Amino acid sequence: MIEIPFGAAEAWAIAPFTVIALFAMGILLYETFRTDDHGPELTFWFSILGLAGAAIASLLAWDNGSVAFGGTFATDGVAVFTNLICILAAGLSLMMGVHYMELIRVRAREFQPLVLFAVSGMFIMGGARDLIVLFLGIEVMSIPAYVLAGIHRQDHASGEAALKYFLLGAFATSFLLYGIALVYGATGTTTYAGISMALSTAPHLALLGGIALLIVALGFKVGVVPFHFWAPDVYQGAPTAVTALMAVGIKAAAVVGTARLFLSGFAGMHVEWSIVLWWISVATMTLGNVVAIVQSNVKRMLAYSSVAHAGYLIAAIASGTPRGGGAILFYLLAYAFMNLGAFAVVIAVGAKDEPNEKMSDFAGLATRRPLLSGAMALFLLSLMGIPPLVGFVGKLYIIEALIAAGQVGLGVIVILNSVVSGYYYLRVIIEMFMKDATREIPALDPRPYLMVCVAIALAGTIFFGIFPDLALEAARDSFAALR
Repeated sequence: MIEIPFGAAEAWAIAPFTVIALFAMGILLYETFRTDDHGPELTFWFSILGLAGAAIASLLAWDNGSVAFGGTFATDGVAVFTNLICILAAGLSLMMGVHYMELIRVRAREFQPLVLFAVSGMFIMGGARDLIVLFLGIEVMSIPAYVLAGIHRQDHASGEAALKYFLLGAFATSFLLYGIALVYGATGTTTYAGISMALSTAPHLALLGGIALLIVALGFKVGVVPFHFWAPDVYQGAPTAVTALMAVGIKAAAVVGTARLFLSGFAGMHVEWSIVLWWISVATMTLGNVVAIVQSNVKRMLAYSSVAHAGYLIAAIASGTPRGGGAILFYLLAYAFMNLGAFAVVIAVGAKDEPNEKMSDFAGLATRRPLLSGAMALFLLSLMGIPPLVGFVGKLYIIEALIAAGQVGLGVIVILNSVVSGYYYLRVIIEMFMKDATREIPALDPRPYLMVCVAIALAGTIFFGIFPDLALEAARDSFAALR
């Protein structure tokens, strides 16, 4: 029998996961037995309370423990920073969904517990220092996400999105397991520290095969080319509140899990895998931006935009330096604010039985909702990389990390792709401010939770653009101390 040591370090390590899982199970039980009609708003506040408790537990765990469970799981700065980004994504996504789920006639009581269960998997991915733990985190995160994508049962597009996501996710899982098997066979261990020590003596061909399979599996979760085909259909078909969680929370956990694996476990083979990631990054950001240009649906455009931003993040991993890792964490924080805000505005423009997701539906929005249009314009300008918004600072730090690592060419490609992205981001702004509405659209309903969500996202987009050092130093210190 294998004895698993459990002490103070282990208790602190799983504290965030424990808090969020307990709240998820408690809310699920309450939803199972409640008979009143006032449950959704009450369980929303319980969900927010659970996320706040997990945030506190994460910060306390950072101070009280670092590595636990025999070196397979960490509560270091990288994990805590990732936890906070995922908590932000989940909190704002739940805030979007309070009235949105009622608007699209989704009566599913499991929405909020499923979001919390998905976040618990994100926590595991953020702190994984072992391939088996990484696999566990991916599955705990992905299974609730499959259900959430299809939670709008009356909508065929939602069901199709869930089916595509599930089938391709299962396919990617097989690549992950085969990759883990090859790496274990070559190194005799699954821990990142053990893999790093065994690289010099491991069979080169088997190890390269394992790394290649892991890139395929993790590439699916991040949504990079050529493993991105699921993203546009799933993002468009899933309810928008769920899309926001997938585009930010799931992407953040997947990117950090990938960065920790390659910058820690496979750091000794940086020359081999950085070439592959270089080309994947270029293909991802270029294809994402070019295809986004021809989209007429704002939600689908944001999906291809998400693919392009995955390319920027992979470029930072390809740098192979802790500076690149710090840029990843800061960019994920920036991306969370501006992307969640954009999806919140998409929800706000929609009405009952009219999602209003086409470009033409945004025409003349500034005359009806000037503040909402102004917020959307700032989110899109930030995604494009216009100063002094947070998106500009995030891209700047990625480019800086690439130049410091000697990859000037990749930095130039990031800049050129940011210029290309201006076409489709500015297109939405032109529709809102410079064109008249092509059809009569009913007045937008007041939704206080959604407006608070937009306000929080807007505040973060502006604040961290002007004062980036408050988050950047923590991000850089986290990856600099990575073990």
